[in-house]
Amino acid sequence: MDKKAFFKLGCYGVFAIFLYSLSIQLWDYFHEGVPSHHFLANENLPKVSNWWGIISLPLAFAFLFYRIQQREFTNSNGIDKKRIKHLILHFGLAFLYALIIAVAFSTGNSSISSFFFFGIFALGLFFPVYKSEFCLGFILGLSYTFGGVLPLVICLVLAIICFLLLTVSRLVWVKLVKR
Repeated sequence: MDKKAFFKLGCYGVFAIFLYSLSIQLWDYFHEGVPSHHFLANENLPKVSNWWGIISLPLAFAFLFYRIQQREFTNSNGIDKKRIKHLILHFGLAFLYALIIAVAFSTGNSSISSFFFFGIFALGLFFPVYKSEFCLGFILGLSYTFGGVLPLVICLVLAIICFLLLTVSRLVWVKLVKR
């Protein structure tokens, strides 16, 4: 796939995410009303309406897809099918992982959602879960349950922590192997 086709795919993706977010908000509006969420589920912190997802999710998709494009096309003119399969796999795994967290949280299984949420840190020691394809899948997996803003904030914090975890763990590993 060349750069032009990849960019076109990204444009279609932004439009699809916009329609996805808009359809969720309209469904909520005509049924129970569009929910709002407190940061960290703390009543003392401000509420964020899910309406913001109509803007934040397509922008996040565009930004993360652009980062993937910049990374993949830096030293080459195209992406082979094997690399595309890896990107889709990483996206899909992060999406399913976030979906498990969202479903567990929605059904009141806080122990399962906490286990999987904190399990991200364990995964971050061994895998680059801070990369854009993982973040994109994670944000979209949480977006139906938590709206379009909270998953972005959560993913930003997790990406920074997981980047630091992986970097430090690799440095420690290299120091131990050199001994």
